Amino acid sequence: MKRLFLIITAAIACWSGISAQRHVSQERMADVYREARTPYKYGLVVAPTDNNHKIDCPTVFREGEKWYMTYVVYNGRSGQDGRGYETWIAESDNLLEWKTLGRILAYSDTGWDRNQRGGFPGLIDMEWGGSYNINRYKGKCWMTYIGGEGTGYEAVNAPLAVGLAWTKGSPATAHEWNTFDRPILSINDKDVQWWEALTEYKSTVYEDPHKTLGSRFIMYYNAGGVNPETGMKGERIGIALSDNMTKWRRYAGNPVFTHEAQGTITGDAQIVKMGDVYVMFYFSAFNPLRPYKAFNTFACSYDLVTWDDWEGDDLIYPTKQFDELFAHKSYLVKHDGVVYHFYCAVNNADQRGIAVATSKPMGRSAVRFPERPATGRRGHISLNKGWTTWLNDDKDSAKTVDVPHNWDDYYGYRQLTHGNLHGNAGYVKEFDMAGRVDGKRYFINFEGVGTYAGIKLNGHDFGRHPSGRTSLTFDVTDYLNFDGKNTLEVIAEHPEMIADMPWVCGGCSSEWGFSEGSQPLGIFRPVEVEITDEVRVEPFGVHIWNNAACDSVFIETELKNYGSKSAEFDFISKFSNADGRQIFRLTDKMTLAPGESKVVKQASAIENPNLWSPDSPYLYKLATMVKRNGKTTEEVTTPYGIRSFSWPVKRNDGDGRFFINGKPVFINGVCEYEHQFGASHAFSDEQIEARVKQIKNAGFNSVRDAHQPHNLRYQEYWDKEGILFWPQFSAHIWYDTPEFRENFKKLLRQWVKERRNSPSVVMWGLQNESTLPRDFAQECADIIREMDPMARDMRVITTCNGGEGTDWNVIQNWSGTYGGDVFKYNEELARPNQLLNGEYGAWRTLGFHTEPGAFEPNGPWSEERMTQLMETKIRLAEQARDSVSGHYQWIFSSHDNPGRRQPDEAYRKIDKVGPFNYKGLVSPWEEPADVYYMYKANYVDAATDPFVYIASHTWPDRFKSPRKATIDVYSNCDSVLLYNDALDANYLGARSKGGIGTHHRWENVDVRCNVLRAVGYHNGEKVAEDVIVLDNLEVAPGFASLRSPGSTALKGAEGYNYVYRINCGGDGYTDEFGQNWLADDTIYSRSWAQDFKGLSPYLASQRVTYDPIAGTNDWELLQSFRFGRHKLSYKLPLPDGRYRVELYFIEPWHGTGGGEGTDCDGLRIFDVAVNDSTVIDDLDIWAEAGHDRLLKKVVDCNVKGGKLTIDFPEVKAGQAVLSAIAVATLDQTVNVPVTLQASDWSWKAADKDVIEKMPAEMLPKDENARAAVTYEAEDAKCEGKYQVKEFKKQNGVFFSGKGSIEWTISTGLAQVYALRFKFMNTNKQPVAVNLKLIAPNGAVLKDDTINLPDTPEKWRMLSTTTGGYINAGTYKVIVSAPNLSGVAFDSLEIQ
Repeated sequence: MKRLFLIITAAIACWSGISAQRHVSQERMADVYREARTPYKYGLVVAPTDNNHKIDCPTVFREGEKWYMTYVVYNGRSGQDGRGYETWIAESDNLLEWKTLGRILAYSDTGWDRNQRGGFPGLIDMEWGGSYNINRYKGKCWMTYIGGEGTGYEAVNAPLAVGLAWTKGSPATAHEWNTFDRPILSINDKDVQWWEALTEYKSTVYEDPHKTLGSRFIMYYNAGGVNPETGMKGERIGIALSDNMTKWRRYAGNPVFTHEAQGTITGDAQIVKMGDVYVMFYFSAFNPLRPYKAFNTFACSYDLVTWDDWEGDDLIYPTKQFDELFAHKSYLVKHDGVVYHFYCAVNNADQRGIAVATSKPMGRSAVRFPERPATGRRGHISLNKGWTTWLNDDKDSAKTVDVPHNWDDYYGYRQLTHGNLHGNAGYVKEFDMAGRVDGKRYFINFEGVGTYAGIKLNGHDFGRHPSGRTSLTFDVTDYLNFDGKNTLEVIAEHPEMIADMPWVCGGCSSEWGFSEGSQPLGIFRPVEVEITDEVRVEPFGVHIWNNAACDSVFIETELKNYGSKSAEFDFISKFSNADGRQIFRLTDKMTLAPGESKVVKQASAIENPNLWSPDSPYLYKLATMVKRNGKTTEEVTTPYGIRSFSWPVKRNDGDGRFFINGKPVFINGVCEYEHQFGASHAFSDEQIEARVKQIKNAGFNSVRDAHQPHNLRYQEYWDKEGILFWPQFSAHIWYDTPEFRENFKKLLRQWVKERRNSPSVVMWGLQNESTLPRDFAQECADIIREMDPMARDMRVITTCNGGEGTDWNVIQNWSGTYGGDVFKYNEELARPNQLLNGEYGAWRTLGFHTEPGAFEPNGPWSEERMTQLMETKIRLAEQARDSVSGHYQWIFSSHDNPGRRQPDEAYRKIDKVGPFNYKGLVSPWEEPADVYYMYKANYVDAATDPFVYIASHTWPDRFKSPRKATIDVYSNCDSVLLYNDALDANYLGARSKGGIGTHHRWENVDVRCNVLRAVGYHNGEKVAEDVIVLDNLEVAPGFASLRSPGSTALKGAEGYNYVYRINCGGDGYTDEFGQNWLADDTIYSRSWAQDFKGLSPYLASQRVTYDPIAGTNDWELLQSFRFGRHKLSYKLPLPDGRYRVELYFIEPWHGTGGGEGTDCDGLRIFDVAVNDSTVIDDLDIWAEAGHDRLLKKVVDCNVKGGKLTIDFPEVKAGQAVLSAIAVATLDQTVNVPVTLQASDWSWKAADKDVIEKMPAEMLPKDENARAAVTYEAEDAKCEGKYQVKEFKKQNGVFFSGKGSIEWTISTGLAQVYALRFKFMNTNKQPVAVNLKLIAPNGAVLKDDTINLPDTPEKWRMLSTTTGGYINAGTYKVIVSAPNLSGVAFDSLEIQ
């Protein structure tokens, strides 16, 4: 923990008012912490409007009925290019919304302080919760300020001094304050002390009427200096004293507060009187005891000089994007029972503004930083916005979209085996390009186009490229229209029956009887123009790694000269720590001829590095630079973490554990598919961040890609968050064709190149359930080792649940789901042939519940069974953790699974979509199942994110009458108290937290009332609670406490004529004000399923929460809601005119049972548009209202054309949700006839219409599936020595010696066909055979050699293709070899 370093020297002797030091205990300071803590970050409240200013140092005071904030403004982008600080003032009615008034200290043309005038009002009432008024002295308001003549940020170019300003005017107005012509404290003073000998910084003056230190006025100020005894340079806090505000003397005992470590800052003290103690709120930066760079905390004192540091949690530290670099420089105010903690927030783009955090949830600020400035030497122009796109040749139906975009948005959810979209999509983007800059080259980068990309720019054809899930880069310099318009054209192809790529649509394939999901059709990842120097680092051309001893770093950099002249330059690799301090710098003088490429190899020793690990993901920064004629013209930055790790299969020492930096780490991993309902694989940056946060919030420390390359932004988060990463290249795909081999290896190289620098990557997953022949897998593994030296001694190359030729075929142990004995899981995992489990999981149907009891191996797929099975597995795995590496749960989010039907993701028929692999901890629309909370309870620390969850929120009808029951609660709290009431009544007892793999359970308790309430305690304090409301039971005595008396949010606005009220996702309803709400149906709303014939128009677009809703008494109205993305809309006929539109939202899932540390910010972000105009941008319901609390938004709009449309044009994360709509007008004559319902549809009936497993006869006709025809080997024409016999329940033709087998096949359509041979090769090596495809006219259409890998006593599949289109007809397929001994064939499948 933090330790205080105090320097109290001669001050004690000089200060007669204190005879002995008195310290404040940590117990007393814990009271201060509880009083001052502000866990709810409201966000920015004052921010610059451009990137040429930075805002800093808030001071808040009150004048009259308003609040005022002064802050300093720096007018530059960097520390050197600005003039300096000025002081501004803003006003507020509520401490959250601020209006800038103007300057109060501006630059001057002359004087000692002409360039630096950053002020801090003094004499503010220091009483905690007091008036916060500025006290006058001699009829004046006073302010100290940072002053100086040096330009730049603070003391970057010259030392600063402390100046004094005053005004007789109101401090609440923007007017220039008066200043003195010389500083009151300076490093040039005769009595300057060592700790301030470099520069003075911020100061604040307080009035002490008791003259505790012998003077009326006391100034706390921080300054920079070097400790003469230790040589440590830092920033410390000291005191100056005055009797008249103008003459100041330094306290002899300075500094009074410091943290002695090299380069550490302690400063910006705010002093408040809180009861019997003084509290100093301060910030510290570059403290070696913190993982973050800057933070706010506090110290306490009884005497204003003896300061004891709080050793508990910090008050503010970086957690949000707006304060990810620094969260520091505090000013706290308590008003009306709420604490407001103002602080300076700085992000990684060095944008700087004022943010506030509060002690109670206050919503979310609408203030944002401007768009982040471009960084580095390269220019970047996003091409993501405004593409025109169409399917196939249907240009008449073209629409405008932004990328990432995937045409295959909802096609795969129609309960069909092969419902996903295939074909091609055209995309056109027009963009302007400024004039060409001499010496620059221009490139277009595509991060993902599925599956083949045809690219044209201004008519120039860049060709067709098999890209899929890897990136493409083109030099377009010679084809751009500079100072003019450019047209970029893309044809994205995703045909059926892809046979030359590692990633195929599972619905096209019958191989293995299942698939690994769909593939995108479109530009599904970002596109940009990149502008670089002619001598540049090639894409992903920086490769950095370290040795296992972590004492050497190696760098290889691929450079190319794109210019027409030879280039001489300095090539520099600068390696810096997280604080920017240079660790080493390597320089080479180089010459590259025109068009020449070169790989530069460099290496450096490194001493005592900070090691990257899950607990401390420390990242260095490698800056790769090209310097020409003394100027840096090219620069690429690469974050990098130094670490070592080892796997049991590399060591062979009998120890089954995984080690990082010599320490064992148990892997609690999860597989993630990168799939979102309604967007498929087209993830926005916000969706990626949301998915990362969800996974981290569940407590996992490792992620496995399933089963193809994910968006590159994921690994940035894994690196930063310390999440171990197992990237996966492909899944059980193999076609024995030259095209497949070539593309597989080419794309494999690109995949490794894109990911090898990430410190989080601990394994390379070549293929899941691999069908690759051993020799080809070995060839691919050698490619990985060639490209990544860490794969030679540290990283392992894997297949999973099948496959040979790599370092490790990681098992999948599905005991309890696919047979086996789950209670032997620990024993099995510890076996030498296991140690790491690549997949374990269970089927479950969301909302389907069964009473808790003993585990049933063949029991129904309820949420309880899955949770019980997963809990058992983690408990047993933890018992074996000292001898195993870990395991990976399958899967975080249920994903689309073409190739099967599988519609049973959820219990209600209205939610029966698919096919889905419905084993997710969350649903495809990201609704957490009970099992999600089980993981969170076991692997998330209650000190940071306490929560409690009663199982289950989706089971309101569990009780038909009062009875005894078993109640399960999932919580990470030390203890949980359970009540059968909304208040502390009908107590059912307390349960303490057990070990990992257990939960809080109340067996055979009497449940009589309709409320269950669980309260969680951590370290003796109440930190979280959860409530569920049950049907069919008597009303709990304290039920009324759940209501919101006096709430008027739903009450119509006075003077308005309400023409529509719609209960979104619900039936007709009358609220407590007697207002009638119409049922939601297809007359008014439209969702995705209406695009497809034969589907219910309401399918998978509505859910219900049964939780109480805060902020209203009309729970039923808000509990039902519609969800969706770009396909969800409402269209309401209306006469033209001006209307008031009221939109009602709740956050139904995120944050359930959470405490103060719960962070669901960003998990759901969407825009709302009215009549095609976005009226609400980036709505985040949880951030504004929290969980299950009514959020009302009101917008005014004009209706033209007789219709009001509400839709959701951009959903950045999760799903848009909407509970109710009201539309009103001031025109009392408007009367919209109420339209009868479109049908007898009832949402309430749909909520009760459930089925565990959808029978086949209820599924739609499977017309889209591509038929596969099987031809048995025993029916084929065979030659040579062979016999037909049964092996493992399969009849096959077994050869010995020379032989051949000939099938006669029939095809019905002109297309490429897959040929899949089911075979066995009992030899210990592959057997090469000849394959011929002969047309009806005798022409040989295909004559290839394919290799049958050895398959010891197993039937395996080998796939190839017809090689090209063949027409309908009868063909012969002949396989022959000079020696077929040991080879058997079972069948040939044609698809």
